[in-house]
Amino acid sequence: MKTHGFTVGPVVIGLVCLLSVNNTFAQWPQWRGPMRDGISKETNLLKVWPAEGPKLIWSVDTVGDGFSSTAIQDGMVYTTGKRDSVEILTALDLNGNVKWQKIIGRASQEKDWPQSRCTPTVYKNKVYAITVYGDVACFDSKSGNIDWQMPAFEKFEGKGYNLPQGGIAESPLVIDDKLIFTPCGNTTTMVALNRLTGETIWKSESIQDTTNYTSPVLISVNNKKTIFTSTKKYDLLVDCKTGQIIWKDRTISGMIPLVNKNEIYYTGAYKKGGTLCSWNDEWSKRSVLWEDTVSANSIGGAVLFKDKIVVSGNSKGLFCIDLKTGKALSQYEKINYCNLIVADNLLYCYEDKMGRVSLFKMNGNDLELVSSFKITLGTGPRVSHLAISDGILFVRRGKVLMAYNIKQQ
Repeated sequence: MKTHGFTVGPVVIGLVCLLSVNNTFAQWPQWRGPMRDGISKETNLLKVWPAEGPKLIWSVDTVGDGFSSTAIQDGMVYTTGKRDSVEILTALDLNGNVKWQKIIGRASQEKDWPQSRCTPTVYKNKVYAITVYGDVACFDSKSGNIDWQMPAFEKFEGKGYNLPQGGIAESPLVIDDKLIFTPCGNTTTMVALNRLTGETIWKSESIQDTTNYTSPVLISVNNKKTIFTSTKKYDLLVDCKTGQIIWKDRTISGMIPLVNKNEIYYTGAYKKGGTLCSWNDEWSKRSVLWEDTVSANSIGGAVLFKDKIVVSGNSKGLFCIDLKTGKALSQYEKINYCNLIVADNLLYCYEDKMGRVSLFKMNGNDLELVSSFKITLGTGPRVSHLAISDGILFVRRGKVLMAYNIKQQ
């Protein structure tokens, strides 16, 4: 196509590619973001918030009770919650309008586990979710129609059908045509299901252990796709193509791992320090690079921020740790028991006990508080991880999901 002698075809193509990239950056399709590391690629976000906090665009209290975070893709927001005796998956648009709600699995026969745990995963035009009882389901992302569902924990004989205390807290990992789930048990440890049909693609061998509160993470190095996860007793690396357990060893933490290329940082929990490990090229040997002394909040995780590790200590604030040495470079004592994400060169923290959402920048090796505000809606623990997409900060507390405008005008 030409206009006044100027060829615009390449410009249009370039613009389409740019818009496609920006749209990809705006997605938050699963637990802790695109790479499950708590890092958003969005830009043009507010550098300072008003004294009362960013503008609350909308809030809804109809998503059910849960500790779940949100997944956002293609202008839709997804989260899980428990209402009465069933867990539901809710789809909303970016204006907070509920588009559909569907039951994920079987109704519970007991009063245990009143909240949902799983953050749904969106891949292409499908949404996947797991209940606290280990039921797995696949939904059409637009209509909410159920493509398939199954009592996966029972089907794969999850350790005598005995659920862990607190229920299943795993968020499904989708890689290409596979949905990954970790039932553990006597016959298998991890399974890959065909994401479109629910049929079994592979089952790994059983290591005779029980599932833990860890969601699997993809590690892709040298064009080899490997899945890392932790069971109650072991850390594992599983070949994504075959299901073969490449490596296993006694678990170091068993909570939220932070993957950085061929390195994994395990947050210290239960009065233990954190540990950074690396693997050889064959992924057959793990070496400890260093150990720190930070006893971390086990549900908050850690993030890479300005080439440093930031982790939330149990009651001693935020710690900034040198990635190369493990040395604690600085400590901010006034923020405790929080989860962390990073976007546009700023650190976002959501505190459980105080209910504050805070914004930090890095000043040398020091974390400097920029802004904060308090969440007043909802009840119960504030442990749902933050999410960012399309210039919106999503905050969850119990039955209430909130959306705040953090985009620069």
